[in-house]
Amino acid sequence: MGLLFRRGRKDDKSAAEEHYTRGQWAQALEAYLRVASREPDNAQVLRRVADLQAKAGRRAEAAAAYRKLAELYARGGFLPQAIAVQKVLLRVDPAAGEVAGVLAGLYSRRGTGSALPGVARRPLPEISLFADLGPGEVAQIIEKLVPRSLGMGETLFREGDPGDSLFFVASGAVQVCRGGVTLAELGEGAVFGEGAFFSRERRSAEVTAVGPAELLEMRREDADALVARYPGVADALAAFYRRRVLDRVLAASPVFRLLREEERRRLADLFRDVGVSPGDVVVREGDTDRSLYLVKRGRFLVTALAPGTGKPLLLAELGPGSLFGEVALVSGAPRTASVTAATEGVVLAVPEAEAAPVLERNPALREALERLRDERAAATIAQILQGDT
Repeated sequence: MGLLFRRGRKDDKSAAEEHYTRGQWAQALEAYLRVASREPDNAQVLRRVADLQAKAGRRAEAAAAYRKLAELYARGGFLPQAIAVQKVLLRVDPAAGEVAGVLAGLYSRRGTGSALPGVARRPLPEISLFADLGPGEVAQIIEKLVPRSLGMGETLFREGDPGDSLFFVASGAVQVCRGGVTLAELGEGAVFGEGAFFSRERRSAEVTAVGPAELLEMRREDADALVARYPGVADALAAFYRRRVLDRVLAASPVFRLLREEERRRLADLFRDVGVSPGDVVVREGDTDRSLYLVKRGRFLVTALAPGTGKPLLLAELGPGSLFGEVALVSGAPRTASVTAATEGVVLAVPEAEAAPVLERNPALREALERLRDERAAATIAQILQGDT
């Protein structure tokens, strides 16, 4: 008598993958549906089911599967993946209705560390851009995000390209290179392109897909429109800049990298945006204010009056990411130079009263600033004397 056996879970998955690899779409869909009936929350299987249903022209069933998948991702805290699936859903069914609001609401009630079946177990990525926004504002951002697909080895942008977009990795990975040197590899949930996006400078690195990758793009014109309409989005973007860009600048500073990470981020959160126009004097030689500044956007000239002639002498030009005014935090002397906006721009500022507690808690930082003060003073005097000869 012949042996009777029932196809098991492993056999169904193996058969589904084999049919899919061979391009046998109908057989693959049938096998994946059997797996999905036993594992209804398996994100990887549900995505295959949805894609195959869409390929077979079963649009209503595909739309239902994509909607469920997007909701699973959002509830789990995987918002970039949820948004990417939502964009596919709208292509399959343009009349899908209000989806962004549903995802935003689910994301706001997300779990704190659980993994979805079919999704690699890892800590949920922190998406700081959305951290301080309510579901309504998150929904508005979701609506504006544009999906981008990259093939293996495809370049998204190169050094010197305009920096008018911010990107999220929904799936796959990208490689960041500068001058032929790999700086980082970024996977799902990562955000990149923020430096040029906020500074309005050109790209300082090249980004290429390691394998097939799905990205979400926030264009500056869309961000500007959201900022004009929703004040909370402006605050969220400012906080995102402080957490992502300013913290990185402070970490790279020979002085502020002495701070513990927690203390450095606390200092970064104290900075506030100040818009400037060409000719505005941010710091004036001889003044006794003690604020600390960082250039967010624009170009600034550092000048000092030459002894005897009183003519301004150019000492330096500052661009995005440049810190200035830090020596004044520990110096009782007046400012030794002026800093003037050469273009329209934005600086971030923190007054002495708010920065002083950081110095009190970190004596090594005060000592480093005192050494920097002496070095800067000697260098300024040398430049003035050289310019006066």
